[in-house]
Amino acid sequence: MSAVLLFAFPILAIVLCLVSNSRRKIDILVVLHALLHSGLGLCAYIKRGSLMGMDDLGLFNFLILSVIYAAVAFYRLGHKDSSTLKNYRVHSIFLMIFVMAMDGAAMAKDLGLIWIFVEATTISSALLISYSNSKRSLEAAWKYLFICSVGIALAFAGILLLVIAQPEHATLLIAKIDLSTISPFWLKISFVFILIGFGTKMGLAPLHFWMPDAYSEAPAPILALLSGALLNIAFIPILRVDKLMRQSGMGDLVQELYLLLGILSVFTAAVFMLKTKDFKRLLAYSSIENMGLIMIAFGMGGMAYYAGYMHIVGHSLIKAAFFLTAGNALTIYNDKNYDNTGGLLQINRGSAWLWLISSAMLIGLPPSPLFTSKFLIAISLLKNGSYLYFGLLMLLLAVISWAIFNAGLKICLGDSERKKSLNVWLYLAPAGLLFIAALIGIFLPVMN
Repeated sequence: MSAVLLFAFPILAIVLCLVSNSRRKIDILVVLHALLHSGLGLCAYIKRGSLMGMDDLGLFNFLILSVIYAAVAFYRLGHKDSSTLKNYRVHSIFLMIFVMAMDGAAMAKDLGLIWIFVEATTISSALLISYSNSKRSLEAAWKYLFICSVGIALAFAGILLLVIAQPEHATLLIAKIDLSTISPFWLKISFVFILIGFGTKMGLAPLHFWMPDAYSEAPAPILALLSGALLNIAFIPILRVDKLMRQSGMGDLVQELYLLLGILSVFTAAVFMLKTKDFKRLLAYSSIENMGLIMIAFGMGGMAYYAGYMHIVGHSLIKAAFFLTAGNALTIYNDKNYDNTGGLLQINRGSAWLWLISSAMLIGLPPSPLFTSKFLIAISLLKNGSYLYFGLLMLLLAVISWAIFNAGLKICLGDSERKKSLNVWLYLAPAGLLFIAALIGIFLPVMN
């Protein structure tokens, strides 16, 4: 019943949006969808398996999506734009479709169904990225659509190869795959295709080219969902096939590929973060960096495996809050070049403090959960004897931390005589996400 409600309500809300003549009514429908989503997520957590038999991996991502979607829905109550009612209606409809597609990917255990839902997120989010209908936003949306579609095509090839790897009774339900008869060669090739394909959607280097452009043009609420939820959803099928690889005795190959893509992603992010002046692109490269750190964590295994899940939670909440705060800054300055900004502490103290706190938590200062995850990743590298990786990673993280704080100080400090007030929801939504992240960082959860 709860699963039916999860998809039936947004469909009803979409129909109501089509006939609504008020932005406020549309916003209320989105808020009600977000509250229902959070309520069902909480019930699913209390009664494990109550939502279409969702397993722990799916529930983990579903809960993160619920929290971020709720923050986005309330942020929209205070976020004003100059678009027409028709465009706003279409935007809200595809927002709910986007969330439904992510829900489907989180709940599905069949790789074919996951692929379909992830492809649905690509199509729906491309329309959300191009919301402003400017030349640059349309170019960014088409670039995103093209590159991610290529990645999804590679992932589809990997899924077909997984079928070939099963000589008898082929299935895409991970739990029903018979590892005693599976072909190690084809499984290995399948995993490489799936990793590259869905890794494109995650924004892993060198397949990250869509992300800076898309993040620079998309509205702040959409960015919160793209970075805070969608990147995690794209990781689900990789982790599901990862399980098969490790159970088949090919964990070493998995670790090597994860470490290679992880270090390359962090390196790429560090290089470009030193050059960019667009604060939304800066945060996009930060997402690439953090996806790289997550790959390194899962590649190291052991206690770093726990660090990987901790990093997913911390990055999702903090980055979503940061993008919402960046939306405030863009509203105030109408300029994404941080060299053309300044004096935010005097113009809008609330947004300035949100920016500084987000910066501190993003680079891993306590009580950020990223402090714990980065610490455990570093310790794992040292215990594994990967001193070169450790030294390189520490250097890159120092560069990235400097780039983030350099941008933050330029935006927040300086003199300005003007004042700009914003709706209270534009403060409460990101503040709530940062508060939850801080609680997780202080009261560290135990993961089995």
